This record gives sequence, C-alpha cells and structure tokens, in this order.
Amino acid sequence: MQAIICDDCAADRQLLIDYCARYGKENHLVITAAGMENAGMLLRSRRSRNADVLFLDIYMEGASGIDAARILRGKGFRGAIVFTTTSREHYADGFDTDASHYLLKPVSWPSFCEAMRRVRTRLNVYDRTLHVTSERMALDIAVSGIQYIEVYGHKTILHTSKGDVTVSQSLSSLEEALGGIPFLRCYRYFIINMDYVQKIMEDSFLMKDGRRIPMSRDRRARLRSSYMSYIFQRMEGKRT
Repeated sequence: MQAIICDDCAADRQLLIDYCARYGKENHLVITAAGMENAGMLLRSRRSRNADVLFLDIYMEGASGIDAARILRGKGFRGAIVFTTTSREHYADGFDTDASHYLLKPVSWPSFCEAMRRVRTRLNVYDRTLHVTSERMALDIAVSGIQYIEVYGHKTILHTSKGDVTVSQSLSSLEEALGGIPFLRCYRYFIINMDYVQKIMEDSFLMKDGRRIPMSRDRRARLRSSYMSYIFQRMEGKRT
C-alpha cells in the first residue's frame, strides 16, 4: 500500500509516517509512506495520483487539503482520502470528495487504526469487479466505476465512468451481485451508486453526470432516509 501524507506541519507528517510503519508491521502489510509539505507539491507529484491513500491536512497555507482532494478527484483519483483537521467545521465541505474518514488532531493511535480499517474496506470494495455478459462476451466491470444501472426497453444498461455497457443480466440479478451499499434500488428500472449522487431532490436523485433518476413513489421516505443515513455515516467516518 502506498500512502501520502500532506501536511505543512513536519511533526504531524512524521507522526502519520510513523503510524503507517507501525500499522504495517503489526498487520503484516507493506506500507510505503511519504510526506509532502503543501498541496502544490502533492498536485505536481505523479506519485500522489497513484497512491492508495492520501492523508490530507485541511488547514494548509495556500490550497487546502479539500481543494487538493477536489482537484485530484476531478482528474480521476479513486484511492482513499483521509482528512486530518483540528476542527469538525469542514466535515460537510469535504463530503463531495468521497472522503473515507476524518482524523482530529492530535491523531491518536486507536483513531489512526480505525481510519486504516475504513481505508482497507474501501480499497477492497473498489478492487471488486462485476462479471457480466455483453454481446455474448464475458466482461469484468470495475464496481467503483458503476454510476447507475437502468432498464431501457428490453436492455439493461450499466452507466460507468468509462462509458455505457449493455448487458444480458436482469436488474434483480445485478442488484444481488452488487450486494447493497453503496448501491440502492430506487425505482423499478434503476439502481444507483450513492457515491455518484450530486443532490437528492424531492422525487429523484440528481446524479453527477446531470441525469435525474426517479424514486419509487411509495418508497420515497424510506429511500431518502437510506441515502441521508449513508451520507451521515460517510461524513462521520462510519462507513462499513
């Protein structure tokens, strides 16, 4: 696992580097950790774009950790992001960067271990693939790239970050294979990935690609509750 710690405080950087080494040793995991002292250095580094996890200080001179995270996500970074901060004030601001966890300074060893547990859970989820058949060909689709799935006419279409794929499986069989969170069956003909929702509307989900996905009329309250619960769990770093 490759970890990057971006923090303008040398002592805080070193603490997380030391924690990475200790965690790797205790869990028989090879972790390569490197420190960077500002967001500009992070954004210029090719190494950061290939990292498995980024520990980003929210309060830094110049661009903040949240600014850097948004830029990297915009460039396609799909690894885990953990924000470090002295305040809970910016939890909501970092939500749209799909953060895995927040660590309050001074970072304790138990809280770091909890962050790493959630990082490893995310990495396992994002390594998953969905086995499908498209035009009589077997394909493995990265689960992390599936934005939503719809039935249109007699076709089942996977809308992914790399384009649309028409598959032979039914929506129900795909729902079972995906195994729930972060996927949500919100309508008879749709399954959404809640990580790609931009905004929840009164009767639909507005996806990040601009598509509005309807909610089942008789399940709207339950769907809204499920989505909001998922949001709050992510914001508090309690995603399982």
